[in-house]
Amino acid sequence: MIYIDSNTFLHLTVILSFFLMQFIEMASFGSRVAGKVLNRVALGTTLQHSIFTASRFFLILFLPVLGYVVEYGISIENYLIIVIVSFSLSFFASIFLLIRLNIFQIFFQNVFRFYDKTNIPSAICKALFIKDKFTQSQLQLCGSYSNKRIIWKKTLVSLLAYIFLISSYFLAFTLAIIYPENRLTLSQFTAVFHTFGAIIMSFYLDPMLSRSIDSASENSNWLENTYSILLGRLLSYFFAIIVLIIILSFK
Repeated sequence: MIYIDSNTFLHLTVILSFFLMQFIEMASFGSRVAGKVLNRVALGTTLQHSIFTASRFFLILFLPVLGYVVEYGISIENYLIIVIVSFSLSFFASIFLLIRLNIFQIFFQNVFRFYDKTNIPSAICKALFIKDKFTQSQLQLCGSYSNKRIIWKKTLVSLLAYIFLISSYFLAFTLAIIYPENRLTLSQFTAVFHTFGAIIMSFYLDPMLSRSIDSASENSNWLENTYSILLGRLLSYFFAIIVLIIILSFK
């Protein structure tokens, strides 16, 4: 039997809860794409927001456990390792999502199919566990990832937005470790950091993607926007990992 001490268990809880939250949130983009290819845009958008909201369930574990780990003492080196591992798992998951987006959007095509006769939770469960899937002739695929589909300006904006969105929780608690006498105040800066990314996402990236998806045109602009946003998110993990490794190497 493998014995895991309490500290290791808490650290793993932080890592896994963050990763699962990020992975579910990333996977929800498949709903948006499935909505476009099946001409069910409203349902695709609604389901994406529902999945995104459901991913926040892991905050119930993530934030209290992370707060507990910081409150009861952890070295900055060990803390940075936890953050690097969390970002690394999310980075590799985002690579898989980027190059295999069709896997996720086909899954949501099945969710749409089951949802016609039931509710969203039941439809998701059936799509996960029931092998009654579309026949090959019924499947609708989107174009695969290619660098030619990337609009780099939008990717850079996405990178900027997600740097704030993915790092806000860890950054606030990093300050709490460095300045423990003010940790209660500094831990509240999570919302401040998160807000910068949320504003960019809510007022530029998301409306831009919605407008291109709503367009009746047959061009691939909506797909270029989707891949550009997803690539920006992937690069945000990579950028954060590199910065943290550099910081850790000087400790």
